[in-house]
Amino acid sequence: MKYGRIMIILSLLLGPMIQDAKITDARVFSIATDQWETRAVKEAKKRYPLAHVLFKQKVWDRHREKESVKQYHITLKDHSKEFGVFVTISYNPYSNKVNKVIVVEEYS
Repeated sequence: MKYGRIMIILSLLLGPMIQDAKITDARVFSIATDQWETRAVKEAKKRYPLAHVLFKQKVWDRHREKESVKQYHITLKDHSKEFGVFVTISYNPYSNKVNKVIVVEEYS
């Protein structure tokens, strides 16, 4: 009976701290995701500077020991033409240094 009360008190005291840790981890993950998505949009805008971004979406990613690769599909609108581009970013997962960026217009 005594141990049950101790467990209840500990869960009440430590519960909020555990929940905060999970929220913080999710924020860090979200920031890292936004970093690569922002980089993909920036690379697409380099190639199509007058186009407006309508939609962006991560297509896939692959993580290996020495290299990670992410691919995004970005829908752009240039005047009346709406088209999509695939942006593939290869980078070192430890240093986040970009190895290669490939921007390919979607075949229509």
